[in-house]
Amino acid sequence: MLNILIVEDNAMYSKILINYLSKKILFASFSTISSFKELKNNYDYDLFIVDFNLPDASGEQINFLLEKNKSVIIISASDSSEIKEKFNDKIVDFLKKDDSSTIEYLSRLIKRLQKNKNINVLLIEDSKAMRNFQANILKRININVITASDGEEGLEKLKQNDIDLLITDINLPKTDGIEVIKRVRKEKSIEEFPILAVSSNHDNTSSRALKKGANDFITKPFEKEEFIVRVNNLLEMFESIKKYKKEVMTDPLTGAYNRLYLQTKLDGLFKIYETKSIAMLDIDFFKQINDTYGHQCGDEVLQTFVKVIKNTIRRGDITIRYGGEEFLIFMPNVNKKEALIVVTKIRIALKDYDFTFSAGIADEGETLAEMIKIADERLYKAKESGRNRVIIQ
Repeated sequence: MLNILIVEDNAMYSKILINYLSKKILFASFSTISSFKELKNNYDYDLFIVDFNLPDASGEQINFLLEKNKSVIIISASDSSEIKEKFNDKIVDFLKKDDSSTIEYLSRLIKRLQKNKNINVLLIEDSKAMRNFQANILKRININVITASDGEEGLEKLKQNDIDLLITDINLPKTDGIEVIKRVRKEKSIEEFPILAVSSNHDNTSSRALKKGANDFITKPFEKEEFIVRVNNLLEMFESIKKYKKEVMTDPLTGAYNRLYLQTKLDGLFKIYETKSIAMLDIDFFKQINDTYGHQCGDEVLQTFVKVIKNTIRRGDITIRYGGEEFLIFMPNVNKKEALIVVTKIRIALKDYDFTFSAGIADEGETLAEMIKIADERLYKAKESGRNRVIIQ
């Protein structure tokens, strides 16, 4: 649970903040105080939303919190450039109290700060001062930052780390940012991996970067607030895309992947691994289960089957609802004898349930389609020879 303290002397505005944020953010608890005096004895919180002008302070409360290394969002009735210049490189963000859009943005920002704890950004920038400037901003919004000082180093670190967003300068030594973008796009499409391009050039650099595959562009020098908004917006957009794709490619009943995932994703994974196996599993007498006990019971059997499969298979294995009561398991880095061990564990895990399954396993076949065909033929053979068995030859 994220503990947030609102320091605000306007009781009505404080109440509005508490009511709105409490409804929108379920992972946080909110408290409120109205003066610097109270704050001095009440600062054990994860995040502070602080009005700049309090009855007993005009900025002193901000210094107090920053000296204790606290995360602070300043809210103020005036959009003062003087306040921004004084605190901008030390606080999370500065917000002007105006209308409901500010409170909505504050809600999104808090959610993003929590999510960012699991976000890794690769920052490629040859200027040490600019690299530190950008890295410090990213760290202020809870992002884990990995840095590189040239294009080649950046591309190498991209291979070595699990990166959620790439931020690259265009003018880089060894390999420039345009080339970096081109090489990244050979591996990761514009829809699945976000890139923010940065440059001090004011010519056609932005259009070149966007045409080569950058998702957004920002020109130096830029304000911290603009940088934060662009980064957070990219992360939000790609999380929404990822969530949508997962929903589209997931069977709503069982939670296994569906045929769309098979047709669009699995072939690429199949080509990556030199050794791999496919198991085709089919629930025995499933029509009889539906006819005897009803389709609701049949649905529960399907859900139980997938739950047992997911709890038994290895972390990198993939379960797909191939059709009806038939399921495909893709198992990388194992031959069919090793895959048999996994499928046998599924059979053992189901011993206390009132249904069984038949299976066929294959590691032969040059293509995904060929391997599925061989495994499916062995599944048919298992059903023809009595069911409740696994065939690998």
